[in-house]
Amino acid sequence: MFVFNTVVIATHRRSGTQWAIDALRKNSPDISDTYMALEQMEADHDAAITLANFRRQLLNLEGKVLINVNDLPSAGSWNGLDERLFARTILKNSPTIYVHRDGRDVMVSLYYYMRSFSETVRNQSFARFLRGESTMAGVDSGFSRPGFWAYHVQSWMDKVNLLAVSYDDIESDYEATVRRMADFLNVTLNENLQPVSALGRHDGDSKIDSMLGRLGMRLGRSSPPAGPRIGRSGDWRSLFDRRDREFFMKEAGDMMRRLGYEK
Repeated sequence: MFVFNTVVIATHRRSGTQWAIDALRKNSPDISDTYMALEQMEADHDAAITLANFRRQLLNLEGKVLINVNDLPSAGSWNGLDERLFARTILKNSPTIYVHRDGRDVMVSLYYYMRSFSETVRNQSFARFLRGESTMAGVDSGFSRPGFWAYHVQSWMDKVNLLAVSYDDIESDYEATVRRMADFLNVTLNENLQPVSALGRHDGDSKIDSMLGRLGMRLGRSSPPAGPRIGRSGDWRSLFDRRDREFFMKEAGDMMRRLGYEK
């Protein structure tokens, strides 16, 4: 019997995870004050915790617990058998909200994000980065970054008990999108919805996050939201040239059309 009251918030990296999480945890009393990342069970995660501690945290939290996932729904990247089976159990039995974003904007946001910590990416042009092999897909996967983005979306969209929302919906039609997510999860909302701030976080938040992260936890509802740390829709136009656009559409055009980003 599945005993966890969990909700999966799944996204490809840089697609609006934090907006969706904050929109729910700030506006519904039925959602737990804290959320967790499923990938924390991996030993190389920055805030890694054991499977036993992860389970204990889930059981001790009140309300529906949001579980952030960037991996594929197959949960194939977990090295430990017990962790992999547990991850698959969570993913199979939890309602899922999948947040998608224009893949071109994802590529631009991912490029700038990885430049902040990777010397290799800092020394790459955007064109070279775009055509590079996706590090999320595993070693020797053969996926380009746009190709893996499309595969990631496809894999999740085939899942049952899933609601898909777009980054654009959260950005431009916030209240209606929050209500749609709440209806899907059958949770109540506060009378007055709080907007999710697009501002960056305060200095010192990273230290607090580090401490909470080691406990397998994230910010409570009373703490400042993390902010999206990603740009506005359409930012891709500032970096994509004609050849980049053609390459991206060759790799991911079918999914772009399916999601309505291209005709």
